[in-house]
Amino acid sequence: MKLTSTLLLLVAGSFFLFHGCTAGVVAVPEDVVDDWKAEDHTSELINILFERNLYVKRIKEDASQAIVPVEAEEAEEDYVEPEPISEVEDELVQPEVDVNGKIEGRASECKVTIRGGLPTPQPLYLKSGSEEIYPYDTKGVMVVNAGRTLEMWCPGKFTKLDTTLVTATCVSGTNFRVDGTTYAFKELTCKAWPTFVAEKTGASCNGGVMVRVGFKISSTRFAQQYEVCFNEGEEVTRYVHHDLNPGANYYQTGVDRITFQTGGFFDGKNVDKLYTQATQLETINAHLGGDARKYFDSAKNVYLARGHMAAKADFDYGLEQRATFLFINAAPQWQVFNAGNWARIEDGVRAKVSSARWYVDCYTGVYGVTTLPNSDGVQTPLYLAYDSNNNGLIPVPKLYFRVVIEKTSKKGIVFIGVNNPHLTLDEIKKDYIICTDIADRVKYINWKRTDVTAGYSYACEVSDFRSKVTNLPNLSAPGGLLL
Repeated sequence: MKLTSTLLLLVAGSFFLFHGCTAGVVAVPEDVVDDWKAEDHTSELINILFERNLYVKRIKEDASQAIVPVEAEEAEEDYVEPEPISEVEDELVQPEVDVNGKIEGRASECKVTIRGGLPTPQPLYLKSGSEEIYPYDTKGVMVVNAGRTLEMWCPGKFTKLDTTLVTATCVSGTNFRVDGTTYAFKELTCKAWPTFVAEKTGASCNGGVMVRVGFKISSTRFAQQYEVCFNEGEEVTRYVHHDLNPGANYYQTGVDRITFQTGGFFDGKNVDKLYTQATQLETINAHLGGDARKYFDSAKNVYLARGHMAAKADFDYGLEQRATFLFINAAPQWQVFNAGNWARIEDGVRAKVSSARWYVDCYTGVYGVTTLPNSDGVQTPLYLAYDSNNNGLIPVPKLYFRVVIEKTSKKGIVFIGVNNPHLTLDEIKKDYIICTDIADRVKYINWKRTDVTAGYSYACEVSDFRSKVTNLPNLSAPGGLLL
């Protein structure tokens, strides 16, 4: 680019405008021109002009070409946006091309949005060299700095790679390099969804044995997703413990629900069949000794469903959502409650955790056994199965609860829902309110909490609730209520 044209364009399109010329002729101070000749660089000329801080005018037909300063306000009013200088394009640094002929961006972090940015079936994403599932930010975005890595695991191998575990290095954007080849993130897919497992840890819990659920990469490497306190004698889960964080409300959508699995528990029973409406009606009818059909109406969602404890939507990654479909992560829940106030509690907590940027421990579980009157009018506990001694197994819970404790502030709260749409308000107030109700102070749950059919619900302080439900760990919330 010639300096003359560059100078004229810069002068015409910048703050150094020359006003008052009749023929569009501009004049440059002589000493400025001398400086320009001495140092043949446009940047130097600009520096000189800025140093002098002059706005100049050419006086009509004045041979002396006097220079008159222009006030700043006048300059702003007369400012014209400069035309783009086409020659500048030649100075842009072209993107580099990798060994595969693919264009690489400039060094920057890689960002992959979980909602919409992941392949199907997706690998398990891990922090390199650890058992930690790869984290995401408060908006559900995986961030990997340029040149840094994450690991991907497909136990049945990748579609494009003949291996089960790879280290992927961030190039830029959503491009990652594996073994010298650069792939778009969505290209790194598994042949099949990674398998999840539930295995005993060898530890006990209050009322059961501890079970960890997650992904077994090797005999010495286990990526845990959540843990379960399971009572094998009664075949009931006391509680499920998992984390919730601000990004948890940006979970991956479109992940298909799968069939619940026993995961090696329940003594070989066909638990899926026990949950079918035909079987549950038969079982409960036989135990009540009368016609139990009046308690069921599938058209109105009045039947027992497989009620998640750690909800599918509590987890961002699709393969994590699939891992919630274990019977040890569920209990019989009336569907009107499942889709009613319980869903509102789950959704409201996730939304608040996201908006308030909370990092919380979440304990979801069940308490007691719900009852219905038998043919003699006697309240009778409900179960989906019985052992050889007619002891009830897989109980229909009396209450569902979710304890939420924020890790930094140590504030907490418990949400409780009544799992029986066949009660009266008087019966609920007499036998189902086990701690002082402080629900009127909660503003972030959009519930119809006194609606019995939708599942009468309330909230309590952690210590108050824990004094009644002793199967929980010794939880506390010294910071006060989480509101």
